[in-house]
Amino acid sequence: MSQPTKVSATSADVLVGTWAEELFLTDGTYTSTIRFVENGRVLLLRGPRPGCVGAGNWRATGGDGFWCQMAELVLDEDGVLTGWVDIEQNLVVSGDTLTGTGVAHVYDADDTLVARSGIEVRAVRQ
Repeated sequence: MSQPTKVSATSADVLVGTWAEELFLTDGTYTSTIRFVENGRVLLLRGPRPGCVGAGNWRATGGDGFWCQMAELVLDEDGVLTGWVDIEQNLVVSGDTLTGTGVAHVYDADDTLVARSGIEVRAVRQ
């Protein structure tokens, strides 16, 4: 298994850390907490719905811009997988504010696509 590539220090300094985000989707508004790690990984620490966990990758796209892709697992109260969400976002950091847009593809537990939604993201550094 290959190791993630370490991104440049200047890119990492702008994005790395924990962010409280508000997500605006077609079906509603959600909050979550994510953490961008220096090695290009992103972790969903507190999902937009109870029982959600996730992880993915990010990379710098130039200036204060970033691309991020994450898979979010949706689990019921017993820990059983009920579906998952594939999320792709383009993000911009300005000081302690993160904004962006993207798309979420929602799948059921049988990997059938059940919904697609545009995403608008607004986050603040914690």
